[in-house]
Amino acid sequence: MKNGLNFILFQSLWISCILGAANHVIWPAVLIISSMLGVFLFPAFRHKKDILFLSVCIIMGFILDSLLAYLQLIDYNYDYGLNQTAPFWILFLWAGFALTLNHSMSWLLKKPKLGTLFILIGAPLSYYSAEKLMAIKINETIITLCLISVLWLLVYHIILAINGLFFRSTELNHV
Repeated sequence: MKNGLNFILFQSLWISCILGAANHVIWPAVLIISSMLGVFLFPAFRHKKDILFLSVCIIMGFILDSLLAYLQLIDYNYDYGLNQTAPFWILFLWAGFALTLNHSMSWLLKKPKLGTLFILIGAPLSYYSAEKLMAIKINETIITLCLISVLWLLVYHIILAINGLFFRSTELNHV
C-alpha cells in the first residue's frame, strides 16, 4: 500500500510539475511534493536512506539540469528568469525521484542492470515528453537526449555506489 501511494504521488508530481511549468501554475506541484515529503519523511514511513538519497538527488539534479541550461541544450519554461540554472520545479521532480528509490522504484537499486536499461530509456523519454507538453524546449534534440542518458546513468551509478557504501557501513556496525 505504501509503495502504491508513493507511485501515485510521484506520477502526480511529474504531471503537475510538467503541466504547471507549461502553464505557469505550480501550486499543485508544491502541494504534491509537500505531501510526499511529509508522508515519506515521517518516521513511520521513512526508509533509513531516504534523507541521504534526497540530499544527493537534489544536489546532483541541480548540477545536471543547470548544466543543460547553461549549455543552452534545454530552455526551461517557468524559470523565474534564472535561465542558466535548474528551475525549482525540476528540483521537485528530483526530490520526488529520490523518495521513490526505497519505495515504489526500489527495484532500481536491487536490479542494477534492469535499472540501467530503464534509466537509459526512461530519462530521455521523460525530457522528450516534457518538451511535447511544452514545459521545456530541447535544443539539438538527438545530442541532448543522448547526453541526458549518459548524465542520468552517471547519477544512477553514483546512487548505486552510495547505496552500496551505506549498506557496507551499516553491516560493519552490526558485526
